[in-house]
Amino acid sequence: MITTLTILKVLLDNSKKMISKEKHIERLLNEWKEHGKIIVGCDFDDTLRPWTLAEQEDCQDVINLLKNVRQTGAYLVIFTACKPDRYPEILSYCGGLGLSVDSINENPIKLPYGNDRKIYANIFLDDRAGLEQSCDILSTAMYQYRGWLKSNEKLDDIA
Repeated sequence: MITTLTILKVLLDNSKKMISKEKHIERLLNEWKEHGKIIVGCDFDDTLRPWTLAEQEDCQDVINLLKNVRQTGAYLVIFTACKPDRYPEILSYCGGLGLSVDSINENPIKLPYGNDRKIYANIFLDDRAGLEQSCDILSTAMYQYRGWLKSNEKLDDIA
């Protein structure tokens, strides 16, 4: 039997999740405002291209988001566990979809604290790590950033 206390607990848990999500949106938005460009790290298999579990429609949603994000101001880094001999295939696949990739498994720009070992990204998209929530955070931050640009008359070439 569902009690009022159970319903209130579920509502409280959900509101905590929303606050946490808002915190991540705000952080990403602030980084975008500060730097004018963010770095998005994105897995390839089952995130951009169906491999095992993902459907083409799922991957296409991520691709469409990344196209909009790049147009708004972002570097795209593919981070993948595959061997370097697949990199040309990855670049060809993404290019064929009209998605420009800045680098694979390496930082797209020189970072002030070094470029050793781990790639840096402001946000990562990965089918094994909360892809739906990360896409939602990225999408929301992008639209808020576009609104900020428009309000500051900095939205020249962004559709």
